[in-house]
Amino acid sequence: HCTSGLPSDVTVKISESSFHLHKFPLLSRSGLIERLITEASNEGSDCITQIHDTPGGAKAFELAIKFFYGVKLELTALSAVSLKRVAEYLQMTEDYGEGNLISQIETF
Repeated sequence: HCTSGLPSDVTVKISESSFHLHKFPLLSRSGLIERLITEASNEGSDCITQIHDTPGGAKAFELAIKFFYGVKLELTALSAVSLKRVAEYLQMTEDYGEGNLISQIETF
């Protein structure tokens, strides 16, 4: 759990899991989440989004969340494979921040 002292303003649902998060760290790192949040905002609905077919499921997404919030990830060969798949799915490229997750995994 990452606590920032601020109430969450976006909920991301992956399968049975719900993640109560903050827009700014997500928007600054993920093309997919940026698009989903923008669509939800344009529809005037609460910022709750469901992400289907996430590689690695909620467990891999949780690792990506740690990266969003600046938690240092201990990469292993096994975790790097899972993280790379979810990072590619979430479009975590250099277009959404220097040193984004895909480039860090490739460096590893």
